[in-house]
Amino acid sequence: MISFDTLPGNAALKASLQNALSGRFPQTVLLSGDDSAGLEALSIVLAAGILCESPGKRPCGTCLACRKAEQGVHPDLTVIDEGENELKVDLARRIKAENAIVPNDGARRVTVIRHAQNLNPMAQNALLKELEEPPSHAFFILTAEQPDALLQTVRSRCAKFTLEPPRQTVSNEDAAALLAPYLAALAERREDRMMLAALALEKPQRRTLLGILGVLQAALRDAVFAAKALPQAPLQPALRRQTAVLARAVSADRLLTAYDFVEELIDRVSRNAAAAAVTCALTSDVYRICFL
Repeated sequence: MISFDTLPGNAALKASLQNALSGRFPQTVLLSGDDSAGLEALSIVLAAGILCESPGKRPCGTCLACRKAEQGVHPDLTVIDEGENELKVDLARRIKAENAIVPNDGARRVTVIRHAQNLNPMAQNALLKELEEPPSHAFFILTAEQPDALLQTVRSRCAKFTLEPPRQTVSNEDAAALLAPYLAALAERREDRMMLAALALEKPQRRTLLGILGVLQAALRDAVFAAKALPQAPLQPALRRQTAVLARAVSADRLLTAYDFVEELIDRVSRNAAAAAVTCALTSDVYRICFL
């Protein structure tokens, strides 16, 4: 049942949104924070709350509007999620045209724009008037992992709510357990097994993934030292066997290039690269660097 209670953490934020839904809720909201999955879940619960037909606590989770929102079939709820693709002015014009139409089921229409920082300047400017003075039935929920990338004129038109930083972390031991199959597949030149191992890295939150990539970078550094036969204690002793095998399979120069590539990948993830792009980079790009 869709509810704020199903979302972890952020007690103060959830209470604030719950209280706001019982009164005159702002028509344009900006949700921001590092946790993409958390923003996604919160945006749907909030949209359900706006569309909810209950006179009491919203979202109630039981009315027809809440159930449709939860199932993704509410005709008055539009969710725009283009991943890391640039959001262009044509999209902004479509949003304006759709919101000019009266709602189908109830009195309100909600548009959720995920990764709103990817709206290009022309698209943001095209939406300014709509965000500042939307039709009485139109509500906008923008989510942004990097809210500062939005124009100040856009941010100033939004009621802002920020998620707490995610607390999920990863130990070196857990990261090593995830990376061992990947490093073994890389040493064996098995691109198919590299992909399978990399797919497991799509599940953690972004902050955790950054930690895992840091461990991978340290393991590649250990492999470089092993390839050059340099006497140095490994940074990742739990991966000693995998890095030793990798050092025999790949030249030190290529390993160093892979090390630098992971540094670039860490930067991409910090800027909210899509999980599928990370999997592709860890598979085809690293394989190319090491062997082609």
